[in-house]
Amino acid sequence: MSPRTVPHQPLADFLFESRNVLQDAWIREAPGSGDVFARVLDAVAARLANPGARVSEDFAREAALLVRGPDGRPRVAGYRRLRETVLRLWRERSGGDADPERMEAFHAAVDAVEEAALEAYVQGRLTSERDAAETGGTDGPGPRHWEDIFLHLGVGVGVMDAEDTTLVAANPALARMHGQPAEALKGLRLEDLVAPESRGALPRHMAAVSSKLSHEYEALHLRRDGSRFPAFVHVTSLRDATGRRVGRAATVLDITARRQAEAERQRLLATIEAERSRLSAVLDQLPAGVLIAEAPSGKLLMGNRALESLLGQPFRPASSVADYDVAHQMFSADSQLLPDEAWPMARALRTGETRTAEPFQVRRPDGTTAHLLGSSAPVRDASGHIVAGVVTLVDVTERRRAEETAREAAQFGERFIAIVSHDLRNPLNAIQLSVTKLLHGDALPERDRKAVSRIARSGERMARMISELLDFTRSRLGGGIPIERVPGDLRGVVRQAVDELEAAWPDRTLTFQAGPGRYDGAWDADRLLQVVSNLGGNALQYSPPDSPVRFTLTDVGEQVALEVHNSGTPIPPDVLPHLFNPFRRGGGGNTHGGLGLGLYIVEQVVKGHGGRIEVRSRASEGTTFRALLPRGASAPVP
Repeated sequence: MSPRTVPHQPLADFLFESRNVLQDAWIREAPGSGDVFARVLDAVAARLANPGARVSEDFAREAALLVRGPDGRPRVAGYRRLRETVLRLWRERSGGDADPERMEAFHAAVDAVEEAALEAYVQGRLTSERDAAETGGTDGPGPRHWEDIFLHLGVGVGVMDAEDTTLVAANPALARMHGQPAEALKGLRLEDLVAPESRGALPRHMAAVSSKLSHEYEALHLRRDGSRFPAFVHVTSLRDATGRRVGRAATVLDITARRQAEAERQRLLATIEAERSRLSAVLDQLPAGVLIAEAPSGKLLMGNRALESLLGQPFRPASSVADYDVAHQMFSADSQLLPDEAWPMARALRTGETRTAEPFQVRRPDGTTAHLLGSSAPVRDASGHIVAGVVTLVDVTERRRAEETAREAAQFGERFIAIVSHDLRNPLNAIQLSVTKLLHGDALPERDRKAVSRIARSGERMARMISELLDFTRSRLGGGIPIERVPGDLRGVVRQAVDELEAAWPDRTLTFQAGPGRYDGAWDADRLLQVVSNLGGNALQYSPPDSPVRFTLTDVGEQVALEVHNSGTPIPPDVLPHLFNPFRRGGGGNTHGGLGLGLYIVEQVVKGHGGRIEVRSRASEGTTFRALLPRGASAPVP
């Protein structure tokens, strides 16, 4: 695969794979040095791949050829041009990528190779001059001899005494570095060139030189004008043919530019981190969940608080798309499990697909399911390569529930409208017409007229019930059962309902008792009459024929308590939580006809009065429905 097709290819791989291209670019500018350049590239790539790798002495001597100039003098321009050549082609191939971390690793690898090459160069010069002195090629060792050796060296070198750090020779480069004449450095100790804050570590570094061939460290050095500069120091023991140490050589490099470059890299890293923090702060304020991942791996980089709430767990970075389903599972809108490659983020990263408000489901770690709308899109660089993916998630679980409720309510309303229109109104109209005809005729005996009048009143009550059913249908569609309060005494309402129940159930015993106190208030008498009738009818249906049904009113201050009690088989515990749901009938051994709406209507009327209703059912106590009704026109309980 061409580097052009992989915008974020690791730099080490780029060096290995683009070796010939880089070598051709180098040779065009520096003919004749292509082989050395290629070998140095290999060393830099190896160092990038393994930062702890050591540059061998044999290779360091070969890499020293890039340090030596045409006149034999050392130069740093070769490695500077190597950096420029590599980075220029890398940016061209990667679309302008300038990741500070990658750049820092690259410069560190080049620094390591350059330092090894420079050390090999200095050691080579020292060895050749020492060999020449031993064969009589020079006038013998001494300050003048060393001054001649390093006169044109481009890096600072100081030769110290074998026993201490006193300088016996210093080249012009070292003198210029410290702002002093070369002669002025002779006789000074190495610590005299070091800033006070770095002198404390100097004895430890010198002791290290005594125990091994060489030692390197960084320290602040001091110029004559008092200014400071960072220096990289490499100290090597000089030994004669017998192995006896005859001196020490310190190679000093001014690394101010390197430190500035490192500071700039750190500044860039800090800027990136600050921008990341600001982005994270902004994302955390968004109500939608936001997820950002790296291309092409799918490594998760960032997720906001809304995402954590939506998924039901803290954001945990994943290294790839394959890790996504470890914490939760994703399903399509029709509950089909999605494979990894079908996830919105995976499609955005791998195919560049953009989707808006796509419905799907996520199974949370706690087993619950969230209904989501997801929008996904790739993020591209200036060259059009996909570098990241972004997914935004909106929780529509409550909306889905509301839609389901509305759909059920609509079906429910249609069902009841049909029931009221066809199954109740027609027979009731026939009854009312017949009763009216009997009451207006002269042939009806007075004894029977009373019974017919009762039938007429019951018919009117049934007509009102039909109206209430229509109200109930409206309540399921969102309007609620209308409540019209007028001043009145609740005892009269309960007494009327009990009388009607006694007439309908002549073989049963019903009792009504109102305790001491006040029972006046603002009530919807017709609605509460329905409450008492429904509770009483329910108690009569689900109790033994020989057991009484008791109605009780109690003054409890700002509220009035209505209780309806019957004995018999208790309501099963699994039925109690659903007792007031529509289309459900009470428990017990008996089964009766009906729509199962009585208790639902009771609860809605009580709530419409701002009250609440509760039920207790035990074998030892029987079953008691207790409704608490505020006297005033308080707001309905939600």
